[in-house]
Amino acid sequence: MAVIGKNIIENLTTAMYENNNIIFREYIQNSADQIDKAIKMNLADQSELYVDIDIDTKNRCITVYDNATGLGKDVFKDKLTSIADSDKDRDEDKGFRGIGRLGGLACCDTLIFSSSIKGESVKSIMMWDAKRLRDIINDPDQRPLAGDLVDMVTSHKEESYDTDSHFFEVKLVDVLDENNELLDEYSVREYLQAVAPVPYPNGFVFRSKIYDFARDEGLVIDEYKILINGEQLFKGYTSNLYEGSPENKTIYDSITDMEFRKFYAKNGDLLAWMWLGISKFKRQIPSVNQMRGIRLRKENIQIGNSETISYPKFFKESRGNYYFVGEIFAVHKNLIPNARRDYFNINPTCRAFERSIKPYIHNDLYKLYHFANEVKNALVKEVQYVTMQHEYHEKLKSNEFIDKEDEIRALEALEKQRDVAENAAKKLELRNANAESDPVLRRVFDALQNEYKTDVKPPETTEPSKQEKKYKTQSLSKLNKQERKLVSRVYAIINAILPKDMAEMVITKIQEELSK
Repeated sequence: MAVIGKNIIENLTTAMYENNNIIFREYIQNSADQIDKAIKMNLADQSELYVDIDIDTKNRCITVYDNATGLGKDVFKDKLTSIADSDKDRDEDKGFRGIGRLGGLACCDTLIFSSSIKGESVKSIMMWDAKRLRDIINDPDQRPLAGDLVDMVTSHKEESYDTDSHFFEVKLVDVLDENNELLDEYSVREYLQAVAPVPYPNGFVFRSKIYDFARDEGLVIDEYKILINGEQLFKGYTSNLYEGSPENKTIYDSITDMEFRKFYAKNGDLLAWMWLGISKFKRQIPSVNQMRGIRLRKENIQIGNSETISYPKFFKESRGNYYFVGEIFAVHKNLIPNARRDYFNINPTCRAFERSIKPYIHNDLYKLYHFANEVKNALVKEVQYVTMQHEYHEKLKSNEFIDKEDEIRALEALEKQRDVAENAAKKLELRNANAESDPVLRRVFDALQNEYKTDVKPPETTEPSKQEKKYKTQSLSKLNKQERKLVSRVYAIINAILPKDMAEMVITKIQEELSK
């Protein structure tokens, strides 16, 4: 008979996950499966079923509770001491490996499971001595088999309980100091807003479009009522895109529409579907936007993180994914999340999925944000020319040029910018033509054009009369010709070495002083 040593327990607990917040996902996943079963059993309406997470920072305790089916006393002990021996259905259940519940052992001193089913007057309780478990694993002189180790660190008891109750509860007691992030309600909430199968918030104005598309296409978006310290959890999507810091952020762009796609295998099987938020794609979305990037999901639980479909697996460039907001929902039953749930098990269906979505991401989305960048840059150059043209004629009209050389330099710069703007206009014509056959490109082009349009018009270009003072230094009547020429040289140096606004301020101040 094969020998399965204690280290297998370590691999399934302390060494399983790189981010301890994942244990919340595992327990929610198990609760969601039981909620689905409770609905099938007509145990309760979906609106009555929930998952309640209580984070007690003061007492260093975390509780995950659901009011779904629960476990009866006859199966409770066997199920909770069995490892990797789940009777769940891979085709239907979100969790099926029988290892997720062990995650909490790495994070606390005591892990307690308790449960009851409707009609049974007993609450079953199992305690795992997680501290002792880790001590034995770390002690080279102790080498129990995996099964014996489980028996050494677990205890079981029963208590009388209300026959109408049905629940399952996980309690992490004495959370370790090195796992303080689990007690940070804000960070846990932010993590689960991205990962958990929860609804879109009411403030996300395109939520109805997503729900309508799913309904019309016969697609299911699994959603559950999940609370953290009594407050219901929603996905972290917003219609606005922000820049700045979390404490001081401002809107720089917005999602204005939705694009939907479905992805098929060669045999016609539906592999996945997605929604994509349409914005102006002006820049990479800053990290202050929690839900930036296209996320991959199965049963509405996130697979991996915001980097899962990034370069080089799907996107052509490392920056690509962060131009977008969206979700890909894997639906095929053979797209099976791996044990770490950071991707799928590699099988023919997984490869078919990759072949199906990669052309769209690698080519179409690449072209989309490059198209937006080209349009934006061209429009900016046109605005810069109009603005420079306006400034030139205003300075000419107001006698603001320092001297003839200053005027000539400004005119040369204006002519150079005109050439740039003319080339930009030609590029815009081409991109406008590209947009004629693509509704998404059309929306992006029109939105950018509307944002960067300018009403600034240059004044009349009439030359001042010969009697008018044409240059700034000509107003310094107290200075002789030689002195004015010296001042002009000083002004030219100031313009060359200082930023425009500062240079103008310094020159104006000198003008005022020399005019006294």
